[in-house]
Amino acid sequence: METPPSPQLVRLALHGGAGDPPTHPAAQSAQRDALRRIATETLALLRGGAGALDAVTHAVEQLEQCPLFNAGVGAVLNREGLPELDAAVMRGVDRACGAVAAVCRVKSPVRLARAIMERTPHVFFAGAGAEQLAAQLGLERVEPDYFITEARRQQLAAARARGAITLDHDHAPSPGAGGTDEAFGTVGAVARDAQGHLAAATSTGGLTNKLAGRVGDTPLIGAGTFADDASAALSCTGTGEAFIRCGFGHAVHARLAWSGWHLEHACAEALDAVRRYRGRGGCIAVDRAGRLALPFNAGGMYRAWVEADGLVRVAIGPGGDGA
Repeated sequence: METPPSPQLVRLALHGGAGDPPTHPAAQSAQRDALRRIATETLALLRGGAGALDAVTHAVEQLEQCPLFNAGVGAVLNREGLPELDAAVMRGVDRACGAVAAVCRVKSPVRLARAIMERTPHVFFAGAGAEQLAAQLGLERVEPDYFITEARRQQLAAARARGAITLDHDHAPSPGAGGTDEAFGTVGAVARDAQGHLAAATSTGGLTNKLAGRVGDTPLIGAGTFADDASAALSCTGTGEAFIRCGFGHAVHARLAWSGWHLEHACAEALDAVRRYRGRGGCIAVDRAGRLALPFNAGGMYRAWVEADGLVRVAIGPGGDGA
């Protein structure tokens, strides 16, 4: 029996990536403003009766269009200097999901993931096949240059010079090297709507200077993206290989659904496994009871969230609102 809608049930969290972000206030203010604006828009949708899936899709699509984050416009570049974009969505009520990997000509990867979920019998498309499907479904397409920013070219050059493959916010350009506000991160959203249903969405460009064709945890259902009304919805950011190895999303689900753990404890234990596999990053999660968890083991994680009091809060480093 469907739960009568109740705005008091609404919960929301967004992330804009993890790593070691710059400490100068100007760089952080741009991300804070963008997260607050998009969270406020998405909260209004949820309060107006939008479902959780519509809300997280909207939030992530807006984050993809913001060049301050590592998804869509402003995504990081691979070793060949090209963006390769991954995304996934999942609906908690029935575990319906869609995912896409290694695309560079689809304007909104999260919209393609949603279309895969709703308009095909499949879950996951990649590369040329995904690009072809997007054209067949009438989704807006662009050239790869549409996603590339000068700050990302500089970031790739710096990573190449060091022989490094780096996380979203690591080694971001400084204020004198291509702009004041360029700091970056994989994006994601989780929500509980007014009927108590959960959903999650995530979108990313991956790692700076990654090998062409590399796919991380973002589009892997049960790793970087997961939602089940029986447990929780979550979206991850960080070293994808480590999140894959520990099956992060399903590990949290299992602890909640089968062992009765508290969400915060379940996420912390899964993040400890990420650390054991030499990974860094974090997650945002909301459980069936409306509890939120936003843990990370990197220097910071750009995040915004809405709890029972209905206030939009934003933070970057350790601590709560304004950290």
